[in-house]
Amino acid sequence: MDALNDDGGQAAILAVVLIALAAVAIAGIREADARLARGSATRWAGEAAVEAAAAVVADAYAAELRARVVPSRSPRPMREVVGAPSVREQAHAAADDLSARNGGVASEDLTVTCANGAVTVAASFGGTTYRASFSAGECSRP
Repeated sequence: MDALNDDGGQAAILAVVLIALAAVAIAGIREADARLARGSATRWAGEAAVEAAAAVVADAYAAELRARVVPSRSPRPMREVVGAPSVREQAHAAADDLSARNGGVASEDLTVTCANGAVTVAASFGGTTYRASFSAGECSRP
């Protein structure tokens, strides 16, 4: 009797096929897990980076509020303060630095808006945009 035609031979072939399918499934699960972990790390890096950028903008906002206490100084429009090129450059640098420290990529774009009672910082990393906002009463004024 042929080894492939008896019950033991057929069971061996079936076992080999099942082991091969299990190996492919395990490899696929490991790859999916690694991809998920990379995606999570990228998302966390982007979120942390935009928060760092928002902190820089908040510092500029707070500095302008403190400067307005001086009676001889006329206040600058808050939209100009938070949207100043120097503030945006510092915010962009902070975002890129924190993203790099967390294994992320450099930001492609960074915007700052002052409207509807809030300052919103938006930054794009790897095609995904992240936002961070803080309340800003001075951004309610026209």
